[in-house]
Amino acid sequence: MASKEELYISITPHKYRETKSQILISQADLLITLKRLHNLKVLARQKNDFKKELYRILCSILPYIDSIQEEIPIPKLPKSIRKEEPVKLEESSSKRDEVENELRLIHEKLRELNS
Repeated sequence: MASKEELYISITPHKYRETKSQILISQADLLITLKRLHNLKVLARQKNDFKKELYRILCSILPYIDSIQEEIPIPKLPKSIRKEEPVKLEESSSKRDEVENELRLIHEKLRELNS
């Protein structure tokens, strides 16, 4: 007689092979997932390294940009020459109207289909 920790059952050879193959497939899938997670960790580390390198390069370039901007003269134009472009609010509102019209048409078509 089996102890409390042991349990024996009888299964058919066909069911045993199916179950064993499912277990092996699951193990293979887990290993593939672990491999991909490792690759993601490596890529995240590389991304952080590249960000640090880019930050270092930008910090070294900023003083040069500042010195160049100090040397370039600022143009002073009279008010009569300056042109201010008008704000185009009408286009954004017309685009909004077009979207609302399309939505209205779609709702009408949906009502026709549902009725």
